[in-house]
Amino acid sequence: MPKTPLMKRIRNKSRDVRHNLSARVGGTEHYEKEWSEKDYDRFYWESVDHPHRDLLMTKISAYSPVSLLEIGCSSGPNLLRAARAFPTATLRGIDINSKSIEIGRKMFAESGITNVELGVGKADDLTPIADKSFDIVLTDAVLIYIGKDKIDTVAREMLRIARKAIVMVEYYESGAGGGGSFIMKKGYWARDYSALFKPMKGVSDVVLTKITREIWDDDYWSTYGNVIEVRLKNA
Repeated sequence: MPKTPLMKRIRNKSRDVRHNLSARVGGTEHYEKEWSEKDYDRFYWESVDHPHRDLLMTKISAYSPVSLLEIGCSSGPNLLRAARAFPTATLRGIDINSKSIEIGRKMFAESGITNVELGVGKADDLTPIADKSFDIVLTDAVLIYIGKDKIDTVAREMLRIARKAIVMVEYYESGAGGGGSFIMKKGYWARDYSALFKPMKGVSDVVLTKITREIWDDDYWSTYGNVIEVRLKNA
């Protein structure tokens, strides 16, 4: 029996409700398990020319970085763009998925790029990384998976590591609460990152640049997506 539009809407709504419940109850670990077990192909690497990366590199370039850490780098498309833009910079990426890291290492080796280092790591376990060790700390669609059980810790650790700025591509919702009390209906966390970061010591400003549909042709990213720059004092 063919599925009608109404049946599809009901099925999708039921799926979204289940996803939201799992994210709320399971917290960050719900997504950590999901992402660590995904079987990656070259999809993320081949998305290197996605328009939002143009905007992201423009924002990062303003800080003239000599070092950058990407948390949740997948196979490294942002780091490939960064390596092209900053060929003498020290670039590092960590991701929870070991298969993704393997693919990235292979692709960088084949591309002859030597200033990018990839390793397995988690957003909520950054303690091995030294204080103020990177000019820029970057996330791209990563904190949408960090639950309110760990977002404060992750934010403070990113701030500890960064020298000049934290640059993020994430869902932003004004007034949602610094701790992430607002959750998207598909199970992704949207937060007021100004409310989260501005009270923290060392932050001078939080600057938002809206992601438009021309940049990212997606209902959710064009509604909630922003490039969020957490600028640091004495940078």
